Amino acid sequence: MPSNLFIEKIGRMLQKAGYEVANHLAPRSCFDIAARKEESLLLLKVLANVDGVKDEQGRELRLLAKLLSATPLIVGERTRKSEILDGVVYGRCGIPTINVSTLKRFIFEDVYPVVLAKRGGLYLKINGEALRRAREERGFSLGNLAERVGVSRKAIYEYERNMMDVTLETAVRIEEELDADVIMPIDFTSWESIYGFEEEKLPTLQECEDELEGEICKALSELGFKVIIAKKAPFNALTADQKEEYIVVTGVGRAHEKTVERRIKTLERVSRVVRKWAMFVLDKERDVREARVPVLSKEEIESMEEPEDLLKKIQAVN
Repeated sequence: MPSNLFIEKIGRMLQKAGYEVANHLAPRSCFDIAARKEESLLLLKVLANVDGVKDEQGRELRLLAKLLSATPLIVGERTRKSEILDGVVYGRCGIPTINVSTLKRFIFEDVYPVVLAKRGGLYLKINGEALRRAREERGFSLGNLAERVGVSRKAIYEYERNMMDVTLETAVRIEEELDADVIMPIDFTSWESIYGFEEEKLPTLQECEDELEGEICKALSELGFKVIIAKKAPFNALTADQKEEYIVVTGVGRAHEKTVERRIKTLERVSRVVRKWAMFVLDKERDVREARVPVLSKEEIESMEEPEDLLKKIQAVN
């Protein structure tokens, strides 16, 4: 399925499930859809072959998800080698990766998958406390259960401590021997606990590929803000106060560009869904019709003396 149609299909499905959606954001963005339902925010990268996600896109998507308190997801149909199986969570670039059917059950029925694809095969997570309780209720020692299941005593011990995932075959044998439900769903919204999160080195102002973007980010930094440059997002940066109590989705452009108004509307949609303030900064003043976010000039930013001057201007419009 062509990528635009695939994104559209996922967007309509999310809307039907009650999510507020912003999609078709920007070419080669690290996420194609931002979707919110109540306090749940999803940032989704949608593509047929999930191995098409680039490392730089993955790093930026993880970082933005962390900063925006979102769940990053890659949704696709296949890998290079095979189709993505229903009810299985794969991992690409440290991001939970699922197919459309798995996403559909999650957003409509709140049903999580139970299988985790890892190097070496398919694994499940065991509820260690439920396993220990069921084992003791049936009078099995660690060794008894291990012998019946066909694993080592140490393996059962590690399962009960939630320190080791279980192969699909072993999990089935454990439940059969104990006649108890001990398999846990894979909560991919707690993605950091599955894949971990290493603090990424943030791009520096010197890494800005565009001169105007560099000048504006430098002015914001000198004003007292943290500026997190976004190279693969539908915006140019996140601008935050030093305590990160306020995060502003920030776009940068040139007044003469034909795409400016479209980019501003995209920024509006994203900021509304992620529930963050937004601003768009141009190289010089331009009247933008019906803009629902503040559109500022580079000169305005450079003339400000305190961070509060900018925050008040943003708050007045957002």
